Amino acid sequence: MHERRWKLRADTAVSGRAAFAGSEHDVGCMALNFSPVGACLAFPAGTTVPRYFDLVLGLEPAPSPVRVVWRQAERVGVAFQDARPHVPDVMPG
Repeated sequence: MHERRWKLRADTAVSGRAAFAGSEHDVGCMALNFSPVGACLAFPAGTTVPRYFDLVLGLEPAPSPVRVVWRQAERVGVAFQDARPHVPDVMPG
């Protein structure tokens, strides 16, 4: 598969919380990789993930608005609406 990302992503296993509009409770997820501009998230089976939602990864103090750019089973790829400057770029090698 051809790599289309313009930033490399760090493989991780960081827990997160997704806040869906209209829902009273956050949904737990796991960031399998991320960069300043996007992430691959794994959700529990059967979770309906909307196109836009707020995401908190790890111990971040504030949520980041994201947009779903692809879906595959329980995984979704998201783009952060605003680049996250506090996440370092990942260098190859």
